[in-house]
Amino acid sequence: MKKIFNLLFLALLIILVNAGIASAELTKNFYAYQVKDVNIRQLSAEIKNTIDSYKGSDKFLPLENVNNAYIYSNENCTYFVRLYPANKDTNIFVVSNEKYNVENNEMTELLTYYGYKYDKVEDKAAMKEYKFDFFTLARKQELGNFYISPDLVKPLKTGMAKLNNHMAKDNKKTSVFPYTPDTEPINLTLVDSTNYYDDNARVSMVQNEYRLKEKENKYVHAHEYLVTNKNNSTAKVTATSERLAGLKDVTTESFVDLDRLDLLDTVATFPPVLVLTAGTSALCSVPNWIRLAKITKESKRYTNALPENYELKPQGQMRVLVLKYKENPKPITFNFKFADGRTYDVTF
Repeated sequence: MKKIFNLLFLALLIILVNAGIASAELTKNFYAYQVKDVNIRQLSAEIKNTIDSYKGSDKFLPLENVNNAYIYSNENCTYFVRLYPANKDTNIFVVSNEKYNVENNEMTELLTYYGYKYDKVEDKAAMKEYKFDFFTLARKQELGNFYISPDLVKPLKTGMAKLNNHMAKDNKKTSVFPYTPDTEPINLTLVDSTNYYDDNARVSMVQNEYRLKEKENKYVHAHEYLVTNKNNSTAKVTATSERLAGLKDVTTESFVDLDRLDLLDTVATFPPVLVLTAGTSALCSVPNWIRLAKITKESKRYTNALPENYELKPQGQMRVLVLKYKENPKPITFNFKFADGRTYDVTF
């Protein structure tokens, strides 16, 4: 009886949402440019300098607490712009509240001014991720001039988050799986790569960021650290981080996502076609659990505990695989204790 009541209540919510949508203009214009052979650090700096120096009435306003995101407005159009790393390229994701000329606009003029080559982003996985980020951001920031479908299962997500935190109370946010060296190739899309060399410790680091294939990529990305000891003595390496995503965190978030009304791909239609995964999944849960098993299998490789007193030989290299939350990725601090008594902390 309770399940039937919940389904009826959900149906009523859908009717109310459709009624509200009927009088609202839908946000449905999504587009992304890929700027060739220029990474996000270079492009974002040049765009920021141009925007800061521009004095016109129409302008890009940067979003607070969101890197590389802007709202552009003039008398005819408003659109949201966000830059994303794409390995050696940069993707520029655009959402417009009404149709705009994708071939000739303020952004393309800016790219032409700098002489950059660009094309349309064809990566469907990237576009899905960017859309999800936009909807999440819009619901939190309440962006003007954009209609955003309400999150009907926010209480479910909030409850699961509280349960997750309660279960983790008084427990360290670390994996139950011990650190083990991993030498297998990574078959994921490389999103970004950064390098660092510490002159004092004489260690080099490369951090590679990858997009996962399953649905957990909405919340987390896989990160690979390659640490090389440039010294002539062995170092004992211990790594710590304020917050990394563990396997339990990933599966909890993903289960909520599998058991929700996902409007990202239906909001562009009118009237919207709602996919009833919330509620019905209680009766037909096998497909969800199969998908959840795939998520668990993919994520497990990146949720081992960080190394503790791992012996890194002279001129040797170690590899650390972790999951980081996309919204607030925390760095890792590596403590190096050398045989000659030297100790260094390197955060990257």
